[in-house]
Amino acid sequence: MPLQAAPGQANARKGEQTAARILDVALEQFSRLGFERATLNDIAAAAGVSAPTLHYHFVDKADLWQRAMWQLRDVIAREEQLLQVAADATPLALLRMAMRLFIRISWDHPALGRIVMLEGMAGGERLAWLDKHLIGARNRRITAIAAAAIAAGELQDFPPAHIVITLQMAAASLVTLAPLMKTSFGINSQTATTRAAHERMMVDAILAGFMVRPPAKTKAKR
Repeated sequence: MPLQAAPGQANARKGEQTAARILDVALEQFSRLGFERATLNDIAAAAGVSAPTLHYHFVDKADLWQRAMWQLRDVIAREEQLLQVAADATPLALLRMAMRLFIRISWDHPALGRIVMLEGMAGGERLAWLDKHLIGARNRRITAIAAAAIAAGELQDFPPAHIVITLQMAAASLVTLAPLMKTSFGINSQTATTRAAHERMMVDAILAGFMVRPPAKTKAKR
């Protein structure tokens, strides 16, 4: 007969699965509705648990929000690892790579872009928490890369932070506004074709707009 887990182990595993399911639902609802509009009762119902069960795993709404945000930590850490491997590349090549990674992360984890958009507009304690624990170091690292690209004469001399935020918001726009694209234009933003077109537009067109253009060649007089 196959070995069976002890009752205590089985209950612990079931509890972990329940907490994980609640966190997945919470991340989705917080990212779509915002902190104020998302309710614990609605999250519990969508996760298929009772309100007391939710409160057994999470102290309150703020605790649930923070622990849901931690779901995104590994996503950002993976991007940092990939950029570190390519640290010897030119600043512009690193910025291109960072843009491609950000776009792909936005597609695979759309809650990240929505959360940053919502909390970035609202400001306050939750944004400060995100900056400290999740996105601040990343944003400042990419800004340093943009500054290095400016110093190398690869990008125009715009404020580096403005460049980074503009590129990030433009990159995440198609993901965040997927319902608008569907309603207004009948476009499914999740198809491979649409995703590839968006990535190409962001890297080859939008980013190129910040690049230093070589001086135009003058025609020799005959």
